[in-house]
Order: sequence, then structure tokens, then C-alpha cells
Amino acid sequence: MASFARRLLYAGTFADGEDPNAAPVAHCDPNAAPRFTWRRAIQNMFWTYLIGLVFMPYALIDIGSRQPDVWVLSLRIGLAIAICLAYLATSWMADTGLVTRWCYLVGFVLLAALTAEFNGWDWVSYGAYVSMVIVSLIPWRTARWVLTGWNLALMALSLVLWNATPAVIAGIGMFIGVATGVAIESGRLRRHLDRAEQRVSTLAVAAERERIARDLHDILGHSLTAISIKSGLAARLAEVDPAAAREQMVEVERIARVALGDVRATASGLRQVRLATEIASARSVLLAAGVESVVPSAIPVLPDKDSELLGYAVREAVTNVVRHAEASRVMITIEDRAVAISDDGVGMPSGRTDGSGLNGLRRRITEAGGSFSVTAAQPRGTVVRALLKPETARAVETAGAAERVEAEFVEPTPHRVEGQPA
Repeated sequence: MASFARRLLYAGTFADGEDPNAAPVAHCDPNAAPRFTWRRAIQNMFWTYLIGLVFMPYALIDIGSRQPDVWVLSLRIGLAIAICLAYLATSWMADTGLVTRWCYLVGFVLLAALTAEFNGWDWVSYGAYVSMVIVSLIPWRTARWVLTGWNLALMALSLVLWNATPAVIAGIGMFIGVATGVAIESGRLRRHLDRAEQRVSTLAVAAERERIARDLHDILGHSLTAISIKSGLAARLAEVDPAAAREQMVEVERIARVALGDVRATASGLRQVRLATEIASARSVLLAAGVESVVPSAIPVLPDKDSELLGYAVREAVTNVVRHAEASRVMITIEDRAVAISDDGVGMPSGRTDGSGLNGLRRRITEAGGSFSVTAAQPRGTVVRALLKPETARAVETAGAAERVEAEFVEPTPHRVEGQPA
């Protein structure tokens, strides 16, 4: 939570793709309704504002003070209705420009201040509504300071007047404003992270498609060219030298088998996890989450099975960091057949057991003869470590090779009866 709060209070540059002028409650998804429509207001939290009006009677307890005549009472009621409508209209104002929203905020404060005619300084009873308008219309990077300043001013007014009402309103407004602002901002950060993960996934798929296309072009281009040439030669030799023609066709068969195996190996790469790929993906995901990453610049050459298991360890550990750790820095270190992922987050709560992802990963590595551990880091955070023993790794690699050989499709060579044409 502490690192998350630091990110919220960070006053640096805006994130990639973040509109610094957008209202926090503005619904910006592709399925957003047209602006200033009823459906658009619903998308912009209209029901939240409507529910908030249940506290309005507290601000109107003095509306009939000093026995006003009918006209004055009507004016006061009309002013109260205008404040309610202005508060509800916040859901539509979220789609206007930043300058317009600032003017609307100032106008809302002035409208509330007009009730001083019958409320006196108790007009600040509308202060909690002002706090909600601030966090709804002004970007959080600015709204948090405006919200703090507004409620501190109410606190100061309470001391000057020696009246508890402004202080109570300031406390309520600060609590509601911060809770709402943090909730909206955390939702925005989550959406931004989801978009970043989608972009990373899309780029990974595109890169894999390019690899497959390149490999298939290299494999099939060479093989099919050789098959075409040798088939044509065999056709020309069939009449003049049948034995030589048969040799050429045997070579065509061999080339076709090699090409088939290469195509299968290339296609199987779509289902394989590799340590280098997962480290590159981890760097992109951590960057999108606003977490500093320290990763190795070089990776040792590992057998496919080792690389796959260690890649899964990196993937699961980084996923847990992004979702639960609230870390600001992650370090990935690699040794021979070992990887360690450490963070400076909140650590694993006391009494909490590993999730299904970590348990499944521990089982896979243990079955491969390795070791897997999740320990507390110093002074804070978590360390996930996976180790594959060299002798075990060789056994796993040998077993994997045996499986590939056993699964390899070998088409039987046609049996030729002596005297029959080839």
C-alpha cells in the first residue's frame, strides 16, 4: 500500500497514453455513449451523485430560519434545488474541457456560498459536495492538492469561528474525497496496465508470427526448390537412366522428410516458454506498472527444458509482483540453471500460503529434481528462487529428446518388388 500511495502522490510526467486534461470520472472506453446523453451520465457515475444527495437535508436545516416570507422561502428552496441539480450535472460536465470544469467548480462553490444569506457560515455544510466535485472533475495529480487546500481552509475557518461544523465537514469531505479519488485513480492505473499488457501480448504474437513466417520461408523455400529441381531431373532421367532417376527420387523423399521435421519443430515453438522471452516480457510489464526493473544483460545458454521451467518461474513471480506486492523495484538474477526474482514490496502476509500458481510451479520444478522457494527479503519484500541441478537438468533434457524422437512421424518407405518400375 505504501508504494501504491507513493505512485499516487508522484508529481512527475504523465504516463504514456494518459490524457492530463481528462476528468477522472469521464468514461473513455470505445463503448462510451455520446456526450451529454442520459446513458453517458450513467457511465460517468450519475447514480453515485444521486445517492450522495441523501445527506443534503443536513445542509438545509436552516432554510426556514428568521421566518421568511413566501418569496424569500421560495428563493431559498430554488437555490437548494439549483445546488442539487448542479451536483448531479457533474456527471455531464466530466465531458467538457479542463478550463470549463475549473469554472464549473468555482461556480459550484459560489452557488453554495449564496446560502450564507440564511445559513451564515454554516453554508460550508456543502463542503463535502465540493470535495466530490473536485475529485470528479479535476485530474487527480492536481485534485489531491486542491482537495487538501479546500479542507484545510475549512479547518482554519472552524478555528477562527470557534465552531465545530466546518471542522466536521472538512473531515467528512477529506475522507470521502480521498477515498473516491484513490478509487478512481487506482481504476485508471489498472486500465492503463491492462492496455499495456494487451499491447505487450499483441507485440509478442506479432513477433512470433514473424518468426514463424521467416522460419517457414527459409525452410520451405530451400526444400521445395531442391525438391522441384530433383523431381525434374528424375523425370528427365526416367527414360535414359532409371537407376539414376530412382536415386534422385530417394533424395527427394529424404529432403521432404527433413522439411517436415523442421516445420513441426518451428510450429512447436508456439507452445514453448523460454527464459529470454519471459525476461523481455517481464521488463515490459513492470515498466507499464511503474516498477523499476533490474534484469541481466546476458543469459547463459540453457537446454530447452531448463529454459522453459525457469521462464515459468519468472512469469509467475513477476505476475505476483504486479498484482500483489506493491513494489517499486524488482531484480532478476540468473546463474547456471538458477533464477531469483526479488522485490521490495509488502512481502507475503503472515500465515498466508502460496497461491495455486506458485504451488503448481513448485510441483513442476520439484518433479524435475530441482528446488523452489519463496522467502522474505531484507529489509522488506519477497524473493522467489528456482534452481535446477545440473545432473537433473541433463536427465530432463535426455527425456525430452526421447519424447521428441518417439513422437516424430516417420512415414514407411514403400516396398518395391523386384522387376516393378520405381
